[in-house]
Amino acid sequence: MGCTSYSNVSSALIKEYKQNIKQEFPNIRETKFRYSTPRVEIAYIVEKQLGENEVERLFVKTRDFMTSPSFQNEVVNGEYKDENPSWGDPELAITLTVRGNDVTAYQFTCKPMESDSDTGAVQYTEWYVQTADDSESRPYSVSNNEHDK
Repeated sequence: MGCTSYSNVSSALIKEYKQNIKQEFPNIRETKFRYSTPRVEIAYIVEKQLGENEVERLFVKTRDFMTSPSFQNEVVNGEYKDENPSWGDPELAITLTVRGNDVTAYQFTCKPMESDSDTGAVQYTEWYVQTADDSESRPYSVSNNEHDK
């Protein structure tokens, strides 16, 4: 199996997000924003395994950022589609890897879905998770709304 080649994403929006998420989750060692057809990904490398509540909070923050109009316009509709015009809308991915381990602890993915609205905007609503212990991904839902903002 060959290696996937990624293009890194950097901008003022991305830098600000990285600073904010690092302040909220000091265990994050590195945050990478990157894409490779057909995926746009935020990859976190953490110092040690996060607890379930922390994973959920980090997922919610990251999901909300990746589905925000600013991220969608700048990264998805901007850089990704400019470089890959024939690929259409990418799936979104969030990965968590514990530093020193080559195995991804969590990988969240979401495929684009066409909106029912008149705008035809793409929606990212059905997320799946796969952990190092899972043989395949399974639907992921946040346990409650207390982490949502």
